Amino acid sequence: MAVDKAIDDSLLMKIPAWWNCLPGFEQMHAEAKLIGEQVLRPNADISDREGVYPRVSLQAIADAGFGAVTVPEEYGGLGAGCSGFAVLAETFAQYCGSTTMVWVMHTAAVQTLFMAGSHEQRLRFIPKVVRGAVGGLAFSEPATGSHFWNVVSKAPRSGEGYMLNADKSFVTSAGEADWYIVETNSPESAKADKLMFLIVEKGQDGVEAFPFDALGLRGNNSGPMKFKDVFVPASNRLGEEGGAGYWNDIVIDPFFLLGSSACWIGIAQGAISAAVEQAKRKVHADTGKSVAGYQVIRHEMAKAQILVDSARSMLYRVADKLDQAALKGETLDSCLYPLWELKTHAADIVIDVTNKALQISGGRGYLRGNVERFMRDGRAGAIMGPTNEVLREWIGRTLIGVPWLE
Repeated sequence: MAVDKAIDDSLLMKIPAWWNCLPGFEQMHAEAKLIGEQVLRPNADISDREGVYPRVSLQAIADAGFGAVTVPEEYGGLGAGCSGFAVLAETFAQYCGSTTMVWVMHTAAVQTLFMAGSHEQRLRFIPKVVRGAVGGLAFSEPATGSHFWNVVSKAPRSGEGYMLNADKSFVTSAGEADWYIVETNSPESAKADKLMFLIVEKGQDGVEAFPFDALGLRGNNSGPMKFKDVFVPASNRLGEEGGAGYWNDIVIDPFFLLGSSACWIGIAQGAISAAVEQAKRKVHADTGKSVAGYQVIRHEMAKAQILVDSARSMLYRVADKLDQAALKGETLDSCLYPLWELKTHAADIVIDVTNKALQISGGRGYLRGNVERFMRDGRAGAIMGPTNEVLREWIGRTLIGVPWLE
């Protein structure tokens, strides 16, 4: 049988550009793809195989102007809003999941600092972020697991600041970030909500990070950290004593849910794209046909791509609504319900799509490489808090008209 024949380009269906990128963000998308191809992809295997923190890739992202993508231009940021954040995260993830999740958490931390912080704090931290400094979030604790909005640690007043003692689990960029926003409790707060944010800087006494060795996302150093008798000056308190749950609802949750969803969608796209290219190249000597020449394979490709595009469409719509809410002066917690649906769908489809990508790739897909790395990286989404089970419960409770959080 003859090898697959060349096809006249004039007969090819063209996928509309707007289907893969939000209109108005084409240049940003192109720049992100270039960084992905030149820097993220070549370093992704090293980060995964050796558990190396992707410092080189993160610096390349910062050098391109994406270190403070959502911060207004007057503070040195890009002012690209949630839409720019979503486009970049989804694009970066097609090349390296570890780098993308670090950058997503970093962006959430930077936006929280900008929103909750003082003018002095913005001027002290954001210029360094623009040059490549990395921020992190130290929220979840072993005692409460993925319920990161509930913590048991405390930081009582001590002189002109606070004495922080906290055990944290799954801190992205643990031991690598230049500063962390640590969620803890203020025992002296008069507020019903005792949650408080403290900025702890790298190199402070009493801060210890532990190794991270996981199935996937092996380069993002999401290990546990201990903060033992760490003195935090009052100048590094973010916002007020207590009441930080407000910032969880209007900044942390929206940015984390949006950015992580974009990451899972990008990983799914990266996996199916790799599988398609491999199927086009691999030719069976006995039939003379490429793997992509079999109808059953093409149908699996189509089913996978439809899942990715359904999630990407949700991502774009939610990102746009978040930006519209911000322009109207509304808080972003008004979009939490669609964000729950988005994250649940994105974390579900990445498992399905990476499984399909591996099946399409056959034995080669089971070997160490892009497809199996994407499969391992994407599996983190459904168990990353709020887990998909928690989110489905919140969605279900909302549908029957009862309070979503007890």
